[in-house]
Order: sequence, then C-alpha cells, then structure tokens
Amino acid sequence: MCKTIVLSSGKQTAITHCECCQAYYIWHNNLLLNFTAAEFLTFRNVIENTSFTENCLPFPDKKDRVVLHTPSEDISFAFTCAELESFKVRLNEALYMKEIYTLMGTEPGKR
Repeated sequence: MCKTIVLSSGKQTAITHCECCQAYYIWHNNLLLNFTAAEFLTFRNVIENTSFTENCLPFPDKKDRVVLHTPSEDISFAFTCAELESFKVRLNEALYMKEIYTLMGTEPGKR
C-alpha cells in the first residue's frame, strides 16, 4: 500500500487517501475497503441518503440494524443507528479534509 494521509479517524473507522494511486481506504474494525475517487463519492452518497428508520431490520441480538451493501456484493455492513451516524460523520469528515489537503497541496505525492 502507498503512503496515505489520514482524512478521518474514530473509534471503529478510519479513512485514508493516497494521492499517488488516487485510492481511498475505509478501515472499519477488521475490514478494509478501497475505492477510486468516484466510487468513494458514490458510496458516501448512498450512505448519506440511507434512512435508518426506513430500512432497519431486527437482528438475532434483538437490536435493529440497517444493512448497507459495499461495492463488493459479498460484503455488507450491519449498523445500529448510532453506528450508522458515526460512519456518516467519518465519511463526511473525510471528504472535508480531502478538500482542505488538496487546497493546501499537502498530500503525499504532491510535494
């Protein structure tokens, strides 16, 4: 993996970006997903527009969760309401920080 810059980091999720290969990486618990810029933006928009109350399902642990598919059809997230909101914060913060780093010209590969 290339040298990346951290765009957002929280308890369960970190999002990084590599300017050299233009890849975005979402690290969530023990899962790592990688995206192109277009894929990352599309994924973020899908997550941002997902309503927990309209899409949640009861799970065996007696908690309601929403199932969110990833670009890999065999991998899905199952978030509680609080986990979904935290994930949305990470994605939005990552896009905001990417814009800041781009404006400042401080990403790896740009020096």
